[in-house]
Amino acid sequence: MASLVSEILMSAGQLEKRDLQSELNKVKSKIDDAKFQVSKFVEQHYQDFDPLLVHSRELAETSSKLSEEVQQLVEKAETELKFQLDSSTNEMNSIGSQINAAKLQVQLLERVSQLHTILEKLKKMPVEDIIPYAEAIAEAESILADAEDHIDTELDIWRSVKFEIEKNKDKLLKHLEDSWNTEIQWTKKDTLIQLKLNSEKLKDVFQGLAIIEQLDRPLCEWSSRLYDEILVPLTKADTVIQFEDNLELMEGQRPITELVELERAVGNISLTFQHLNKHLEFKLNDVLVLQMIGRQVAGDFVKLFVKTCLKSTLPASSSLLSSPEYRASLEKVVRLEKEMVEIGFLTEKMIEEFAVNVDLFFADKQCLESLSCARQLMCLDLHDTISLKDNVEQTMVEENERNSAETAHLWKMLSEGGMEIKWSPFRFPPCQISRSTQDLIEMLTNLVQEAGSSSATERSSARLLFTVRSICELYVSVVPEYHRDALNKLPFHAAVAHNNGMYLAHSILTLGTGHLIKLVQQNGVPLMDLVGKFRQLAAHIFLEHMKSQRDQLMAILKEAGFNRLESESRLPSSVEKAGRQVLHQLRNLQKIWQPVLPNEVYLRAIGTLSNSVLEELLLRITTMEDIPAAAALQLTDQCQNFINTLPLLFGPFDAENLEDKKEMLALVMQHIHLWSRFEELKHLLGAGLRDIEGRWSSGKGPLAVHFAADEVKQMIRALFQNTDHRAATLSRIK
Repeated sequence: MASLVSEILMSAGQLEKRDLQSELNKVKSKIDDAKFQVSKFVEQHYQDFDPLLVHSRELAETSSKLSEEVQQLVEKAETELKFQLDSSTNEMNSIGSQINAAKLQVQLLERVSQLHTILEKLKKMPVEDIIPYAEAIAEAESILADAEDHIDTELDIWRSVKFEIEKNKDKLLKHLEDSWNTEIQWTKKDTLIQLKLNSEKLKDVFQGLAIIEQLDRPLCEWSSRLYDEILVPLTKADTVIQFEDNLELMEGQRPITELVELERAVGNISLTFQHLNKHLEFKLNDVLVLQMIGRQVAGDFVKLFVKTCLKSTLPASSSLLSSPEYRASLEKVVRLEKEMVEIGFLTEKMIEEFAVNVDLFFADKQCLESLSCARQLMCLDLHDTISLKDNVEQTMVEENERNSAETAHLWKMLSEGGMEIKWSPFRFPPCQISRSTQDLIEMLTNLVQEAGSSSATERSSARLLFTVRSICELYVSVVPEYHRDALNKLPFHAAVAHNNGMYLAHSILTLGTGHLIKLVQQNGVPLMDLVGKFRQLAAHIFLEHMKSQRDQLMAILKEAGFNRLESESRLPSSVEKAGRQVLHQLRNLQKIWQPVLPNEVYLRAIGTLSNSVLEELLLRITTMEDIPAAAALQLTDQCQNFINTLPLLFGPFDAENLEDKKEMLALVMQHIHLWSRFEELKHLLGAGLRDIEGRWSSGKGPLAVHFAADEVKQMIRALFQNTDHRAATLSRIK
């Protein structure tokens, strides 16, 4: 039935095509006739000038009808052609799909046939023929991968073929693994390591693994073991190697520190790579095996070699960098690198950079070692001290430096603002500093001298000077934090820390003097601002501890019980005890500070604390509203005790000479500003009204110098009962 309908439609279409063709022929004939008539009309109209108006109208109507017929034919042709094209396209798409499906089935059958051929070949081929066996596996895997991208592979026969391929691949991998362990034999017993390579069959094993793309994992593992058990021990000073059929290595433990040990290590490394190249001198995919190993471990080995062999053998002084011995060792290292590049282990020159920039590596090593050592010194206990004393010979040298034009600015710096300089700025007053601080200053001095040596390059000089600055800044940050508890609680440590900071400031100021100034100007590394930082640190540490000591003294006096005098007739025993405790603490500070601090600093410190004590005593006593007579006598004794004891703080701890006491009294007057006022208070407590009026002397006596009229009146009201004599005396105090 379907074929009958299609035949009817096809015949109908052919008839319509024949009708369309006949009509086109008729229209064409009419068009030719019209063309002839128009031509004839134009000829008659323009050449013969025959006015045939009627005839021209007929021709116009004929032309219009022909245009309409042509338009109808075009529309009919477009409709018929579009229908025919759509029908043909659908038919072609259906046919194309059937053809593609057939092609895929054919391709599947072809691939199954190819895989069957490969499997048959593998059955007949021994696995010991590694290369052809691996190539067959690789070909089969390629077919499988290509087919799975384009073909529906869910057929049972396809899964079976794929399973057989994987089974043969596992068989090959097992054989290659066994061969790998046979051809590459490791033996390790204690510190003895042996490596045996069979170069005859090793190439086939490597190539077989490479063909089936299974080389990466075993090669990576073997490269790591080669690095850990062979290359790393070669960077030790006492490692011994020997070569026969195998490579035998006796692993050492001692680090390389001498040039002789470096040259021995270079020789061992060179022999080792020659041995490896002898057994592994073949390519895989146009890449040398040693180059593949180098991709895994070359970077780590170069870093290790530079760190443990080259940096550790840098000389102690930059002047030795250009010595023949050191240059010869560097040339051997450069030749070793060239050998490793030639055999492919290194792809670029990575060690030669060290030889080119050896001055920077030297500076970096010295900087790192100095920073590490400096931090250790900063963390040492402060109580291990040494004494700084005047050195006549050094003073003469420093005075010569003072007179030079290059260091004249130091005097100007110290004397700015009209400050009087009592001693040479190149000298430091006698005191005690930590031994670690002295070691730190020696380190800084060596760094500056190294930076200024003729063998130092501009780059290394700048790095060394920056290290000097870094050490100083590290000190400012580390010391107050690391020793915080000791600095807060122990007066000895606070005094030593103060001296350390001041001595560091002094050392920076005088370190190389004019020589250092030139270096700083050339390299643009500021150092002089560190002087202020050290001084500020030293002052801050000591002032904070002095505040702590003052607070302790004030707490003792506040808890002494002065306020109980208003209800008791005698001075409480706690007041006497507090007085003894305050004086004992001050004497203890004298014992600790006097041998440690510079004399001027000690005098100012002990004078400030003593002045604070007297200020508190004056405040407590002069603000009392009532002082019984017996208590007044006891207070007089207490004041006398302070007057007798405090001057002892300004002389030697065991001073007995009369001349010393006179000198001490002069220092007391200089550093305790309330001393005279306190003495007047003692007189006031033990004096009668007539004596008080005599010392006031109408506002011109010694009492009037240190006490105001209101203060004297307050003391009279507290000490004496209300009598006419007291009233008369009060009236004259004005």
